[in-house]
Amino acid sequence: MAFDLRVPADVLLVDDEAELCWRVIEPAYNAMGFGDGTGPLDVLRQLTPGQRALLAVHWCVSETLNGGFDQFFTNPIGELAYDARLGFERIGVPEGAMLLNAAHALQSSRPARTDPDDPAFDEAEAADQRDEYLAAYSPLEERFYALVDHDLYPRAAAYVRTHPDEFVL
Repeated sequence: MAFDLRVPADVLLVDDEAELCWRVIEPAYNAMGFGDGTGPLDVLRQLTPGQRALLAVHWCVSETLNGGFDQFFTNPIGELAYDARLGFERIGVPEGAMLLNAAHALQSSRPARTDPDDPAFDEAEAADQRDEYLAAYSPLEERFYALVDHDLYPRAAAYVRTHPDEFVL
């Protein structure tokens, strides 16, 4: 590993599960260097498997809670989708991987970009197509949000505590 982004062992004393999960990946998150030519995958390659899993899951959760699965997949950070699926599996949240797979399958039905200056452009039709496309995600997103609210952090924190060598110096 070119650099070690593990944290001091006293971080394991953090009681709050979500806070613990954040604290063990915060140095890796800060190393992502958006705008400096360092891409997310460049950083991920240098992390331990546990750090890589939690960081990719963090980005998936953050983007999905902010704007849904479509936002996660279509933003540049969406290149972490594969790592997020593996991450959910690694930390014992296979439901997260399954929901991410199902959501990713919907990407093929994403309406093509249209040119509003094209004389054939129908704004109402384009809006209806987009609304229909986004609505297909709703059941998956509801299940995902419930998973994040109830299961994700207890399981992720348990993974951190049972694999400390992947997170602490």
